[in-house]
Amino acid sequence: LVALDLVDVEERAPFAVLFGEQPGKFARYQVFPLRAVPAYVGSYYRDLEVSDIESVNEGYASYTVTGRVKNIGPEEAVQVQVVLTAYDSLGRVVATRKIEPDYNVVPRGGETTFTALLAPAGGPVERVVAEAQGRRISAAQP
Repeated sequence: LVALDLVDVEERAPFAVLFGEQPGKFARYQVFPLRAVPAYVGSYYRDLEVSDIESVNEGYASYTVTGRVKNIGPEEAVQVQVVLTAYDSLGRVVATRKIEPDYNVVPRGGETTFTALLAPAGGPVERVVAEAQGRRISAAQP
């Protein structure tokens, strides 16, 4: 399961692997990519910028994360989503969540805000990273 639809060069994205059966005892798993292929961008819209990210510790069990998404591109963005990833002090992923901002349609030059609750599975959150993704409406009408 991958939260971010497109992962750019030098970009990170949280993911999960579902095991059909419980694995034996282990200390950790490592995953190595075998190859990368160019993605067909199609209707994906990448000109979204996340800013003003703030996280407030609501106790050991949850964090409230807020921020803004700005459309810095030439078109209207639709189906906008924000992927949040929380890391601990060792750089390990302790929480991830995909949310819709307050408005999931953002006009050219426009912006919207978001608020989300993260419940980390592990130690305290050191930092939160947010990536925005969306779609474009094709200019060609059938």
